[in-house]
Amino acid sequence: MKHLSLLFTALALTAATVLTSPATSAAAAPSPSAEAPKDQGDPVLADKAGLRIVKTDPEGQPAPGAAFQLLDSAGKALAEETTGSDGTLAFTDLAPGVVRLKEIASGSPLLGTVPDQDVVVAPGEPKVLTITDPYKSAGLTLKVTDKVTGKGLAGATVAIAPKDAKDDKGAFTLTTGPDGTAKAPLPVGKKTGSAYTATETKAPDDYRLETTPVEITAKPGAETTAALTNVATTKPTEEPTGKPTAKPTGDPTSQPTPTSSSSTGTGEPTATASPSSSSDIGTATSTPAAPDAKPEGSLAHTGADSTNGWLLAAGGLLLAAGGGAVYAARRRKNDESETGPGQHRRTDDN
Repeated sequence: MKHLSLLFTALALTAATVLTSPATSAAAAPSPSAEAPKDQGDPVLADKAGLRIVKTDPEGQPAPGAAFQLLDSAGKALAEETTGSDGTLAFTDLAPGVVRLKEIASGSPLLGTVPDQDVVVAPGEPKVLTITDPYKSAGLTLKVTDKVTGKGLAGATVAIAPKDAKDDKGAFTLTTGPDGTAKAPLPVGKKTGSAYTATETKAPDDYRLETTPVEITAKPGAETTAALTNVATTKPTEEPTGKPTAKPTGDPTSQPTPTSSSSTGTGEPTATASPSSSSDIGTATSTPAAPDAKPEGSLAHTGADSTNGWLLAAGGLLLAAGGGAVYAARRRKNDESETGPGQHRRTDDN
């Protein structure tokens, strides 16, 4: 009986061991909490990227109110933000990769916008990008006019250059059109404006070059004008009204003076004495020159009516000279008759 009791006791212990062994194994297995990885946050958020924009004007001051968009590769808008009073904004929860940044408004009437640009964003700390907007260009209108009439002059070439510039950077030229004007934008670097000079390098046709420069102040987004004037080159004040006449318009200043000599001369009458058929009286004939004959050396006929009187007077003088010659010849013949040897009958003049 004693042996049977020991046997039953051993069987009972064996059965108890078999029955309790699964529970023991389960208890020995590690707990799920011990094997699980530690909590590292949301894995979706850990893969996101960010972009921070710092916006300023050309003088380094914050530029609030500027609006930016982010676009994907297809041009679809992903997000849009506006800079605050400190000139900054932030894009968050971005997928890593390349995005396109577009400025849609500068937030100031004095500032322009920058061109679109691609930006690479990666997981981790947000990328910081500083953007400086330029001041808006000023609108320049060049006018070149006639100094006297105010009419616009075409073809004037004018050099536009930043004032006190040490090189040609930023310089350009304008040429006026038919109305005497030309237009161009002027870059501005300061809020108070930038100074330029306008100098004429080529004058319009028939005008003198204006060498005095004109100063220009270009302010952001404002219109400005550069005005130059030119003086026309000197032209004759009087032009001939007609062709000169072929004849003199005045009277001759001198007239020929006839001589009373009885000797034969060019242009003077000649006198000859010849005995007549009568023995008592001798006669002589004279042939005066025609009144309209021109003495040698006389002035050419001018066609003036006043010369006719002079010609008639000259003819009278010539006739008188011819009569005197006849009288002298007759007297000489009478003298010969008194002294000759009976050739002629003496006549008594008393």
